[in-house]
Amino acid sequence: MKATKKIATIKDIAKELGISATAVSKALNNKGGISEEMVKKIKETAKRLDYKPNVIAKSLKLNKTKTIGVIISDSSHTFFPKVIKGIEDAASKEGYSIILCNTDSVKEKEKKALNVLISKRIDGVILAASMLTHAEDYALLKELDIPFVFLIRRSEVESADYVINDNVSGAYLMANYLLRYHRKIHFFNIKEYNISAVDRLIGYKKALEENGVQYDPSLVLNMNPEIEDGYTAMRQLLEKGEDVKAVFCGCDVISIGVMEAIIEKGLKIPEDIQVAGYDDIDFAAYLRVPLTTIRQPKYSIGCKGTELLINKIRNKVDGMQHVVLKPELVVRQST
Repeated sequence: MKATKKIATIKDIAKELGISATAVSKALNNKGGISEEMVKKIKETAKRLDYKPNVIAKSLKLNKTKTIGVIISDSSHTFFPKVIKGIEDAASKEGYSIILCNTDSVKEKEKKALNVLISKRIDGVILAASMLTHAEDYALLKELDIPFVFLIRRSEVESADYVINDNVSGAYLMANYLLRYHRKIHFFNIKEYNISAVDRLIGYKKALEENGVQYDPSLVLNMNPEIEDGYTAMRQLLEKGEDVKAVFCGCDVISIGVMEAIIEKGLKIPEDIQVAGYDDIDFAAYLRVPLTTIRQPKYSIGCKGTELLINKIRNKVDGMQHVVLKPELVVRQST
């Protein structure tokens, strides 16, 4: 039977060089107090002996695991892959790994996921499109006594750290653009409990006001970010014979259902009805009629949120951190 290769330790390096294990540890961790010549010898010996640091033992000693918990409302949703990629890339760059939890936008699942992650001794947590955005939820998160950052959807608590796109600005950009063509803009917004929906309605109203158009609440419908919800809402309007000229949807997924209902009715996009979305999911440009939408900087949100969390873990930031990234109007054939 082949003998198992002995794993080199700090003591082996110290014995090889005739110095203390403390000196070796200082040199390998760049803590100073050792001459440059000796540091070089120690690192060369460590390499020759194929020394690998014991990450688990080190994490126990420092009470750090270099692991970040990531709670996503639904990673299978077309919006999230670029956000997750940004999180992974930024974490990996700093030597962190992630544990990903899906919660299906269910508050109780999110709380359970937090308990699981805490049991894994994570150093901090990212809450992406979280349902825990109210004051009582913030109090619960603070009790966990670990750093946390909201992504995509901010908390209603002002002191909570977050990285989001500017939802007010994004909705304003789209509504203002559509008002060039029509004075009546239906708004199929996401559900009211979503704080992003609140901000997007503000942007929509702002564009109406600046263009001298009276706000009509009957033109605003709130729904889940699902194709079926967009399809059903649009079909009902058309069956009632309502005069619809332009529909601004609170997310691209709703837009897909809206477009299907319009086409099914024998109407043309954009000649009969203009359709616009929000998010710029990957296949928005490849629909039967490429979709005009608001592009969220999804990858940047993931990166910057992770960088912020790691800086919080390392105690490199003071006070609340609010990062609001600019969205972009992307005009395609649907308008």
